[in-house]
Amino acid sequence: MYSPNFKITVSTVLLFIVCLTSKAQTGTVRNIPTDSLVQNVDDFPYFKGGIRAWSRFLQNNLDLTRTVGAMDSVAYVKYGSKQTAILNFIVCEDGDICNIEIENREKVSPEFAKAVLAAMRKSPQWMPALVKGKPVKTKFRQPVVAVLE
Repeated sequence: MYSPNFKITVSTVLLFIVCLTSKAQTGTVRNIPTDSLVQNVDDFPYFKGGIRAWSRFLQNNLDLTRTVGAMDSVAYVKYGSKQTAILNFIVCEDGDICNIEIENREKVSPEFAKAVLAAMRKSPQWMPALVKGKPVKTKFRQPVVAVLE
């Protein structure tokens, strides 16, 4: 699947909510008005099963074949062997995610950006943010890191 010269490590770190405007990237477009988002929540949204489950999901769904194939000397100079896509998306009350966008698209290779977005479109429902125990719609920011060696 991958060239033996490359060791691919995918790691993630959950970050806090960031309110930024984004456009829909998913197959099912949900028009989520930004004024309906809750900014201050009691409990942040998270991937069901936690960080380990999120890492497993990425390992099973993030196909870096094209990213590795496109990493020539020019791409290494421009993007480096470590690429971090910063995702912004909305987690709805029911846990669906939508309005997925890569915040730093100019700092990652186009192939890596496509792979990350494709994986995110396959994401199962998340646990939604809570305010006073009630699920609410909110923005979330999540980095996805790939190290190509």
